[in-house]
Amino acid sequence: MISLTFDDGPTTHTVRVLDALEKFGVNATFFVEGRKIKGNEEILKRCHAMGNEILPHTWNHPDLRKLSPDEIKKELTDTTELIRSVIGDVRIDMYRPPYGYFDDKVKEVSAEMGLSLINWSIDPLDWENKNPDIIYDRVMEYLHDGAIILCHDAYDSTGEAVERLLPVLTEKHKLVTVSELLGAFTLQPGKVYDHCSEDTRLAWGTWG
Repeated sequence: MISLTFDDGPTTHTVRVLDALEKFGVNATFFVEGRKIKGNEEILKRCHAMGNEILPHTWNHPDLRKLSPDEIKKELTDTTELIRSVIGDVRIDMYRPPYGYFDDKVKEVSAEMGLSLINWSIDPLDWENKNPDIIYDRVMEYLHDGAIILCHDAYDSTGEAVERLLPVLTEKHKLVTVSELLGAFTLQPGKVYDHCSEDTRLAWGTWG
């Protein structure tokens, strides 16, 4: 099993990603920014209706290490509340910290809020290169069972890469949401997770 994840939406480019996922009958996890939900509510509703997982990526995409505990809580709480106001009272016990950055303070606040931190094991740097060929090649080069793949549904080039990747990925892997990928064990609030494998599953409590 592997998990495709998308950050920094919802945007108009999210539609192309959703079309590709729908074509192949698979789901992904979307870490959304609260500030981008307004005006894109219908996209978020469609994303949820398809069975995709929607989780917070904070409101303004700040480096959480530079915020006070109360500011961190507001970034996450405001985003969570808006997500639920659009798609309903969904379970939210995970989020992705912007840039993947965290420190002890961020983990402590996350633990207080009952939230685990989700990072990734494969980063094709789609936000930087915006080249479908490079994105495709990097994902395939580092692909492994239990991977959490980082992408961004803020760029059309990522949508094009996903269209190319899905026929190949679905041949040998089952694409699932992060919750499904990590669902074989109990996640601990305040802990950081970036992939899942049979060999490391028992060690998750000490990661991050």
